[in-house]
Amino acid sequence: MPKVDFSPARDGFKFGNYFVNQIADIPGVGKLQTAGRCGGMSYCVLDHYAARQPVPAFKPSDFGDEGVPPDGHPLADYIYQRQLDSFFTLSAIKFITWTLAPDASNFLMRGVTDRTKKEEFKKLREAIDHGTPVPLGLIVARNLNDLGRNHQVVAYGYDDDAKTQRMTVYIYDVNWPGQEITLTSGKDDAGWFESSPGKEQWRGWFVQDYAPRRPPPDLAKPLVEAVGKAIEAVGEVVRTKGRRNRITITLNRLIFFNPEEPDSSAELALEFHIGGQTVRWPARGLRKVKHGTKVKLDKRVELDVARNDVLEISGRIAGDVILGDLEGFDAFDYFNLDQNAVAGFFRQHFTRDDKWGKGEHSVRSEGGPGGYTLEYTVE
Repeated sequence: MPKVDFSPARDGFKFGNYFVNQIADIPGVGKLQTAGRCGGMSYCVLDHYAARQPVPAFKPSDFGDEGVPPDGHPLADYIYQRQLDSFFTLSAIKFITWTLAPDASNFLMRGVTDRTKKEEFKKLREAIDHGTPVPLGLIVARNLNDLGRNHQVVAYGYDDDAKTQRMTVYIYDVNWPGQEITLTSGKDDAGWFESSPGKEQWRGWFVQDYAPRRPPPDLAKPLVEAVGKAIEAVGEVVRTKGRRNRITITLNRLIFFNPEEPDSSAELALEFHIGGQTVRWPARGLRKVKHGTKVKLDKRVELDVARNDVLEISGRIAGDVILGDLEGFDAFDYFNLDQNAVAGFFRQHFTRDDKWGKGEHSVRSEGGPGGYTLEYTVE
């Protein structure tokens, strides 16, 4: 029963997901609202966990009848921003493609059941075994009108019973604060059953892309009992500001591969994001590559990192290459994009405990039959 050192009661919010989002005020119709910020709350909790900071200790009673911090409150605004961040990730397209996919695989496409049990559970297991909790996107919808019924949670443990082939995932569900909840699926089960008081049932789930952000120091500022913690957090920023480490990341070489079609070629561009800085290859336009193409990069990025920072290094095919010319582009075609047909993305994180990744690295991109290997060095 592998688990990371994460506890919903200790590391999660004390209030539930009772947010109401004011999207627009339409004349003659009224206010357009949506409910919930499950992705924002999940990302916010993971941000605090990565920074080794406790979440603000607000209780529902601190906010009157609403039970959650109101808009304009620093914490509410941060959760809302992280909600948006959770949708602007490459993996978020699965909320659409999986909604439209069948449960069982067929001749045309893989089903949600197989994708969850054979692909996503492996990703979850690898993350947990490395001590990293991850956000999950839960799928229940079967059409685009019901997309809002899908959900986001934090997974921090798993159990894979080889004898019974029963799979279990331990989650923090922001709808049920303070409770350890499980998702389970037996050998012959198509879906996943949640042990929460709501007894929800899900078609499947996927591991979401997530990049930690350092929480702002004033999230608890409005509460009198939390002023001390806010001052302490600000003090920690001041204390660590002078203790920064200079690191150099050198992108050495790209090696492209497409073993399924070794004679094919493609014109593309790549973007690498390193601690907030962007490196593009080539600097302008596109470059023609094929299986076995090797490119010497010799591009360097220098960064100053503080004690509690998280260094993120990621890469992806440049956005204009993925979507191409949008003129005449059918939005429904975008809804039907298969995440696994989009090659060229990766994401790695390093902290002070990892010595900021010091040494040589070789990382292979994910998705699609083709992609690339990036060789880089951290000094």
